[in-house]
Amino acid sequence: MKKSLMWLLIMLLTLSMVATFSLAGCKEEEAAPAEEEEEAAPAEEEEEVAPAEEEEAVEEEVELGPEVELIVLNYLDITSPEAAAWDETVEKFQAKYPNITLTIENSFDEAYHQKLAALAAAGDLPDVMYLWPGGRSAELYENELVEDLFPFLGADKDNYAPAAVAPQWDGKLMELPIAVTATHVMYVNTALLDDLGLSMPATYDELVAMAEPITAAGLYPIIMPNKSAWVMQSCFFSALVGRIAGQDWLDALIAGEASFTDQEFVDSLAFVKELWDNGLLPPQSIQLEYGDGPNLFATGRSPFMIDGDWRVGAVAPLLTAEEQADFELTVFPDIEGQAGPSGSTSTVAATGFGMKKGLTGDKADAAWKWISFFAGPEAAAIRLIEQGMIPSYLMDISGFDIDPLAVKRGAFYGEHPGTYVLDDKITGDPITILNDGLQELALGNTTPEKLAAEMEAAR
Repeated sequence: MKKSLMWLLIMLLTLSMVATFSLAGCKEEEAAPAEEEEEAAPAEEEEEVAPAEEEEAVEEEVELGPEVELIVLNYLDITSPEAAAWDETVEKFQAKYPNITLTIENSFDEAYHQKLAALAAAGDLPDVMYLWPGGRSAELYENELVEDLFPFLGADKDNYAPAAVAPQWDGKLMELPIAVTATHVMYVNTALLDDLGLSMPATYDELVAMAEPITAAGLYPIIMPNKSAWVMQSCFFSALVGRIAGQDWLDALIAGEASFTDQEFVDSLAFVKELWDNGLLPPQSIQLEYGDGPNLFATGRSPFMIDGDWRVGAVAPLLTAEEQADFELTVFPDIEGQAGPSGSTSTVAATGFGMKKGLTGDKADAAWKWISFFAGPEAAAIRLIEQGMIPSYLMDISGFDIDPLAVKRGAFYGEHPGTYVLDDKITGDPITILNDGLQELALGNTTPEKLAAEMEAAR
């Protein structure tokens, strides 16, 4: 009996100890997660803070607003080197303004102008379109189809080069220029000149003397693709008239106090014909597409190329930085008896985007965001790096890693005084007759006197 009671007591004590240890273990297990939570709390706070900081950083770059679609007509050869800069610009704009959808149609050369004219005639202009400060876009301005941008620009006007934001038409700013453009540049391959035993010509007569040895070497004396009718007028003839006739005569012509049949203008036309006759401009160039020039020049087919300053963006990618050291930007040499300034070129406020007349509210706000972004510092930096284009927006470019040719382009503007680009000052039939007539001079199908008379009759 005693043994049974003793055994029962031992069993009870054992069960009690097991229960005590079990409860203690449970309390320790329950306490552990609480301690881990206390230790993990700072990490969780960091995880919660980090996304908030990231959101703030994103909000500084992204601007949200009402959903808006912009119809954009853009001037671009999508096969050109410049297309890469355009794509990057659009991408950065969409990242900054994800609420604005750009519906873009690209067109180029005469097809662009024909498309824009057709849309204008149909009363169906896009919301924003690529425009010229005068000339090529004058019909839209005359018919008041484009909005004045000065009210949108406001105080930001001080951030642009004065020449870029000067009034363009009837005291208004019809497009926001991305640069100030020199439409005439004579590009020179100095290494090729050295190989030919030649040097930079200081006068027109010296250049003429080079035609024979350059041709004998199987090269073009001057590359200037002339299949597109506008090229001769814009990239050479405008500068030529400024040089031969002079600024005073040009001002008189624009004021209606001088005539296309004046000797100064006829002499300028005769000079172009002379370039074809003496071989400086070879007959093959009348069949060269505009896009052919940079590659022919960069691969050594001629020591000279005449084009606009924008062609730096097409030539530079075809050359290494070391090769670019052997290429210079200058102008056509002085001509005996010229009335205009020595070393002059033809300059104009560059192209840019304008806005369809009558846009209001969110649509007008979105259109201005695109126009000012395209001309402003972000897009300007892309064009500077990709194309060597010196922007109209005033910004420090010293820290940019840009091509040597782009640096030379920046210096070019300060070295050569500017005269007018004719298709910026002359509109309608006379400029069309001139563009086509310059090609007819090359083909021998007209004379300087006849062409001048046709232009005067069309005024």
